Amino acid sequence: MNAQNVATILLYLAVIFHLLGMSGWVVSTMAQPIQLATLALLLTAIFVLRKKKRKTKRRARKPPIEVTTMLDRAEGGEPGK
Repeated sequence: MNAQNVATILLYLAVIFHLLGMSGWVVSTMAQPIQLATLALLLTAIFVLRKKKRKTKRRARKPPIEVTTMLDRAEGGEPGK
């Protein structure tokens, strides 16, 4: 299962728990644990969807052709035109 499917399932469960808590069918002493479970499911879904950022290595840019010709002229001792 990929991360998006797991996050979808967790969000569905969080919505069901939230609706169950709001419905009034549960005992009032269970309201807080249901709210905490809803919060935990939502935070877990966010954590699952979080993508790990990779550091990209910057490559040295290739200098333009004019720069290489100027360097060749400077090293060769030829006067510039």
